[in-house]
Amino acid sequence: MTKKTEISAEDKKLLRKCYIGSLSCMRTTSSVSGLGRAMVLTTAPIIEKYYKTDEEKKEAIYRHATEFHNTHQAMFGLIAGITCAMEKERAQKGNIDAGVISGLKASLMGPLAGIGDSFFFNCYRVIIAGICIGIASTGNILGPLLFVLLYGFGLLAVKYVLFMQGYKNGITLVDKAYETGIIPLLMEAAGVLGAIMVGCLISTNVRVTVVAAPVINGATIDIQGMLDSIMPGLLSLALWWVCYKGLQKGLTPIKMIFIIIGACIVLSFLGIL
Repeated sequence: MTKKTEISAEDKKLLRKCYIGSLSCMRTTSSVSGLGRAMVLTTAPIIEKYYKTDEEKKEAIYRHATEFHNTHQAMFGLIAGITCAMEKERAQKGNIDAGVISGLKASLMGPLAGIGDSFFFNCYRVIIAGICIGIASTGNILGPLLFVLLYGFGLLAVKYVLFMQGYKNGITLVDKAYETGIIPLLMEAAGVLGAIMVGCLISTNVRVTVVAAPVINGATIDIQGMLDSIMPGLLSLALWWVCYKGLQKGLTPIKMIFIIIGACIVLSFLGIL
C-alpha cells in the first residue's frame, strides 16, 4: 500500500455505503470484539463486490467479526478506509495476506486512539462544550443545537474525510505523519490546550462560595475575599481535586454526586457555604 488508490465513480457509491456502515461503531460495540462488528458493516460492501467465492467472503467477514478492535470513532474512519483498500487489493490481486490486514488494524488502533482522544475528546469537545455551555446558561436553545452541529456533525465530517483519505493513500498517510513529527506535536499541543480549557471550565462553571463572615473584635473577616485574593476559584479547583482523587480511589460518579450534595446540605445548614 505505497501508492494512492484511484477512486472510480462506481467505487465512490460503494464507499458511501462503507462509510454509512462505519457510523455504527458506537452502537455495535461489545466487550468481546469492541468495534469488530462495525468493521464488518464497513468492509461488507467491498468484500461482497470484490471477493469472488462465498468461502472467501465468509472468511473475510468472520475475520473482522472475531478480531477485537478499539479506537476513537473519528480515527476509526481512517483505519476502516485503509482496511477497505487492502481488502480490495487482496481480493483483486491476492498479494496481501489476511494476517497483514489484521496486524495493521491492531497496530494502528492504539496510537490513533491516543490521537483521537487527545484532540477530539480532551481538546475539541471541551472547547466546543465551553462555548455552548456559556450560551446555554442564559437559556438560549442555540447552545445545545450548536454543540450537536459543531461537535456531533463535525466528528462525522472529519470521519468521512479520514475514511476517504485512508482508502486513497493507505498506510503511507500514517507513516508520513509520524515521519514529519506532526502526530507527536499535535498530541502534545492538544493535551496542553485541553488542560487549559478544563481549568477554564472549572473556574467558570463550578462555583463554591464561603458565606461565613465571622466577627472578631468588631472586625468582619471576609473569608471568601481572602481566598479570592490568593487565587480566584481556589475552592472550585479544590473541589475538582477532591472529586478527581475520589474517582481514582474507586468511587463512582453517582456516589461522588451524593457525597457533594450531602456535604453542601450540611455546610449550608451550618452557615459556612
